[in-house]
Parts: sequence; C-alpha cells; structure tokens
Amino acid sequence: MKREEKRRVLLAVAALLLVLAVAGVLGYRSRPTKILVATDIHYLSPALNDHGACFEKTILNGDGKALAYIDELTDAFVEQVIREKPGALILSGDLTLNGEKQSHLDLAQKLRSITDCGIPVLVLPGNHDLNSGYAVRFTGKTYEPVENLKPAQFDEVYAEFGYNGASSRDEASRSYVFPLSDELRVLMVDVNTIGNEGVLKPETLDWVKTQLEETRQAGARVLAVSHQNLMAHSESISAGFVMGGAEELLALYEEYDVICNLSGHIHMQHTAKSESGFFEAATGSLAVSPNQYARLTLRPHRMDYQTVPVDVSGWAEKQGSTDENLLDFSTYSADFFCQVNRGKVIGWLQKEENAEEMADFFAQINLDYFQGRPDLYDREDPMFDVWQQSGAFYKDYVESMRREPAVNHNRATIEY
Repeated sequence: MKREEKRRVLLAVAALLLVLAVAGVLGYRSRPTKILVATDIHYLSPALNDHGACFEKTILNGDGKALAYIDELTDAFVEQVIREKPGALILSGDLTLNGEKQSHLDLAQKLRSITDCGIPVLVLPGNHDLNSGYAVRFTGKTYEPVENLKPAQFDEVYAEFGYNGASSRDEASRSYVFPLSDELRVLMVDVNTIGNEGVLKPETLDWVKTQLEETRQAGARVLAVSHQNLMAHSESISAGFVMGGAEELLALYEEYDVICNLSGHIHMQHTAKSESGFFEAATGSLAVSPNQYARLTLRPHRMDYQTVPVDVSGWAEKQGSTDENLLDFSTYSADFFCQVNRGKVIGWLQKEENAEEMADFFAQINLDYFQGRPDLYDREDPMFDVWQQSGAFYKDYVESMRREPAVNHNRATIEY
C-alpha cells in the first residue's frame, strides 16, 4: 500500500474512533438510555408489624396491596433493579404505608444498595409519606401510634436520593431538577409536603416554568415526574387523584415539549394522552398485583414504555425460602387482590340472587382493570347486564369498566 493510501486509511480510522468516543458521552441521542420507574411501594418496616389479627384485618379491608410480603417484595425489587443496571431509578411517591419514620429509614437503607452500585435513585414524597396521622405499629389485636416523618426529616433521610445531586430546588415544595446528562433532565414535581396537599402552588408553577425555559435554552429535554396524576385515568376514580393545578402544569409541559409525565397514586396501571397528544403513564402500585415497575428506553426522538413484573418467586427460590406464597408470588398476589375486592362487594349483594357469581365477576375484571389489561375481559359478558339490573353500590363502577377502551396499558411508544 502506498504511503498516501496508508495515510488516508489512518485518517479514516482516527475519524471513526473519534465518532465512537463522542457517541459514548452523548447519552440518549446516540444510544438508548434505560430508566426504571416504580411508585406506591407503601413499604412497612418489619419492626412495626407482627402480622397479627389487627394487621390481617387491615389488609383485608384495604385495596389488595400485598403488604404481608412487602419486605420480601422490596428486597426482590432492589435486587432486580441492580441486575438491570439502569441509568436511574425513579420512585414517584408513597414510599411508605403511612409515613412511619422507621419505614422511611429502613427503605432508605435498602435503596443504598442500589446507589452503592452507581445507579442514581430519585425520590418524591407522596400523600402517604409525611405528617401522617395513621403511622402505627401493629401489635396483636390492636395498633399503637408511632413517630411519623416530618418534611424537614425527609430531606435528611433521602438527601442522597436525588436532592444532593439536584441542579435546582423549589423553595415552596420538595420539587427539584436532576440532570441525568447534558441532554436529559428529570423534573420531579412535589405537591405533598407544605400545605394544600395535592394542589400545585403558584410559586412552584413559576419555578417549573423557569426550569423548562432554562432547559430549552440549554438544548436539553425534560422527563417530568409527579405523584398525583395530570389527567383522569378512570371515569370513576379521578376525584382526589388528579393534581390541583394540573391544567396549568400540563399546558406548560405541552408548550415546552416535555417528553411525558410519569405518575402513580391511583394504584392502577394506565396510560393517557391529552387532546394535543401529551402522554402520561400512571404506573401501577408496586405493592399491587402484578407487582410491576416500568422500564423506559429513550432513543433519539422516541421513548418506549414497558412494564416489568418483579420476579419475587425467583428471588425467594434463591433465598432458599419454603413459603409457598413467595415461591408462586404472582398467583398469591393476584388471588389476594381478588379476595379483598370480592370481600368489598359481597356485602352489597346480599339481596341479589346471583351474589356469589357477581362478586367473582367483579373481582376478576377489577384485577384485569388494575393490571392495565381492560382488553382481556369480554364486554358482551352477560354479567355486566346482571350488575346493571341490580341495586348494587358498585354497579356504576362496573359499567365504567365496560366503557373503558380495550387497550393494553402496559406498553406504549412516544415520539417527540
């Protein structure tokens, strides 16, 4: 090969190496960025739970959260996150059952296992996390109040989970911006800590606008996170779940081309779009069947959203557990959800001839609905009409599930 030809080859190789080196630091524009999102863990410290009669009664009168195994579920989740090696883990509120300080301390210790592996963890408080009057220890047939977490203490417990690395913090709330890269910033919007819980403060809205403007000037994009929803995700379950001030915040997000909003709070898996096409994913509660989180994969001008169940059974097997519920956890969690929901309605059906069948039907379609799979149940099933002809308290809710579009809410692709 002639000298000039060798020179051209070397220059070409050098140019290729430069391109590859630049690509290595450009982030999601040149290679996929994986972010995991979980919400509504409702963690309860084992130190506050003796699994006695009072606890059992409480969870059977709840909404189907698998709280009897919340410690094991959380450990399995932490291990799975570490295996996934995401660019970040986002937890969008309701970290604890009812704001127990001990639950917060124990959860933070578990999260350190993730950050110790070099994975940033970003947290927000939810409406159950602070100043709660329901923080208790379960003891036998009763319960006793325990210390709850105050807003200032939240900063201390979770300082290393987003707040210390924030590029900006809102003085009117515990909202902050976390720069994942030069190109991507996570905007964590809090409405749960300082008065008017569930309502976005005007000062926070102004702060958000400033952050969005600065991000635009920097040529970066924003991924937004909140605990409460920006849109109604259910015809019958919306009051108290949509953030006060949502319309103003949504308008800002649309104006500044925010990628999407990630929320929780409602416990069901659901996705929605505004009239202009802005996307919000309300990820289902980690504590509720199918006990899943979401995996975001960001590429140039595209984001893929997909839910992933926690492999509790695989974790339990590796731990050498002999607990059958843990070893077949997906079945246990689904059955428990149905048991709780069947119990909710059976008392309203005592005068109905088909009470047992109606209760079974309700439990199953509500499971599908909460799992983000309203595409699984048959809207022509005659039991829908049986419910509508009854005088049952939940008949309007059942009818709203029939009107829900048959969509799988566990996958979505957003182009931006």
